[in-house]
Amino acid sequence: MSAPAPSPANAVEVEHIVFSYPTRADNGSGPLYEDFSLAVELGSRFVLMGPSGSGKTTLGRMMAGIMAPQAGQLRWSPQFSKRWDVVYADQHAMNSVFPWLTVAENIKYPMKKLEWERAKRQERMCYLMSLFRIGALADAYPASLSGGELQRVALARCLSWKPRLVILDEPFSALDRKVKAEIIAALEELAATDGMTLLLITHNVSDALALGTRCVVIGRRPVQIISDLEFRATFPREAAAPDYDRMQQALIAGIRDGLV
Repeated sequence: MSAPAPSPANAVEVEHIVFSYPTRADNGSGPLYEDFSLAVELGSRFVLMGPSGSGKTTLGRMMAGIMAPQAGQLRWSPQFSKRWDVVYADQHAMNSVFPWLTVAENIKYPMKKLEWERAKRQERMCYLMSLFRIGALADAYPASLSGGELQRVALARCLSWKPRLVILDEPFSALDRKVKAEIIAALEELAATDGMTLLLITHNVSDALALGTRCVVIGRRPVQIISDLEFRATFPREAAAPDYDRMQQALIAGIRDGLV
């Protein structure tokens, strides 16, 4: 029997998935995922939260097609007709760039491989370098960049060809507040102009509140959904905004439920 078609409203779905790491299967802790289901809506800014070791990265990599569940279904939107419609941005920025290419060459490389016209490659590269504030780094190589600069370049490269679903795995973990705010503003603009679905994997409450429209907190074992929250406040979100404290308290309560 063929797998059921995905809902046209969802970017990606996992349904009744099972997954275990062989090295963990013998220690009595059981499977990491067992009969777990979750859907990410098209056009959403979805946040996946949970403590370290809770399986966030594993789920993100499965949703990106990098890993496969051992049972159950993984489905992408029928709108994603090409394999490069889905991109996974690794939490280690150096894994997302070629160290032997300059910043400009790194950003243009995926578009060149996808046979974009030269003028369109140049236009998109200039737009992204301006948006991520890395225009002065065009001729620099990744090894010479700071952590914040490298993260900006890695994201610009991953977003260069306008993927439809972008899975961001802890992209802000090593960044200071100012750099983080600038990158979040860039992502907000790209989500709106390119029609992307963003899936942010994080354990940081402020990151979730800054970017998310829906936040799912996972925990325990096998993995369960501890809380599922919607954030309807407008962007950009500031701590002084009227709804910010309410959203923050609801999210903290949801995380606390996963720890008890």
